[in-house]
Amino acid sequence: MIYIRNRAEALDAVAAVLALPERRQQIVQLTVRVAMCLDAEARVFLADCQAGLVEGGLEYMRKRRHDLLAAQQQEEAPEAIVIVDSSEDQLLEQVGLALDALRLSEIVRQTFRSIREAHTPWEIARAFLAEEDALREAMIAAVRAHGSGNVVVFEQKRDEVARRIAAVRPAWMSTLPTLEQACTEVAPELPQLLSVVAVDDVRAQLVLELLAGSREEALEYLRSVKSRIETLRRLEAGSGS
Repeated sequence: MIYIRNRAEALDAVAAVLALPERRQQIVQLTVRVAMCLDAEARVFLADCQAGLVEGGLEYMRKRRHDLLAAQQQEEAPEAIVIVDSSEDQLLEQVGLALDALRLSEIVRQTFRSIREAHTPWEIARAFLAEEDALREAMIAAVRAHGSGNVVVFEQKRDEVARRIAAVRPAWMSTLPTLEQACTEVAPELPQLLSVVAVDDVRAQLVLELLAGSREEALEYLRSVKSRIETLRRLEAGSGS
C-alpha cells in the first residue's frame, strides 16, 4: 500500500476506490486509505469523501453527529438514558447541517479547480442542500472519470455541477457585504460564521432583517450561531475525526 502525501494523491485514491464494484469494498478500502494518509488536510478530504460519496452523504453525517452528541451526554450523565432530540436545539441542528454541507463542498473544490476559483465553499454547499442526490451522483461520476482519464465525462460533470451551483445563487447576493461586515464584527477569527449563515436563505434573510431593525439583536443572533459552531467543532475534535 502506498502512503498518501497530499490532496492530489488523495483524489487519485478516491477515484481508485470508487472504481471498485461493491460498496462494502469501497468503505473498507477508503478506510485503509485514510489510515495510510500522511497529510492532515488530505486525511480530512478522504474522510469527507468517505462520508459524502460512499457512506450516505448528509444523512450519514447527521446520524454520526447525533451519535457523538449522545455519547457526550452519556459521559456527562452515565446513569441517564440519552435520547438525542434535535427539537431541543433547532439552531444546533441547523448549524450542524450547514457545517456538513460545507465539508461536502470541499470535495467539489478539490475535484474542479475552475469551480474552486469561481465559487466560495458556501455557494457550493447551497447546491448540496438543494439537490444532494443529483450532486453526489455527478461527483461520483466525475471522480471516477478523473481516475480513468475520461476527460469528456469529467468536463460534462464539471459543467453540470457548475450549473447546479449557479441555479441556487441567492437573491440577496447584493447585500453580501452587509452580512460579511456583521459576521466579522462578531467573530473575526471565525470565517465559518458567514458561511453557516449564507448557506440558508432563511437564516441569511433573518440576519439582514434584524440588521435593518436592531443591529444588537442581529449581533446577538450571530453570537448564538457562533456558539453552536464552536460546540460542534469541539465535538468533532473530541471524537478524533
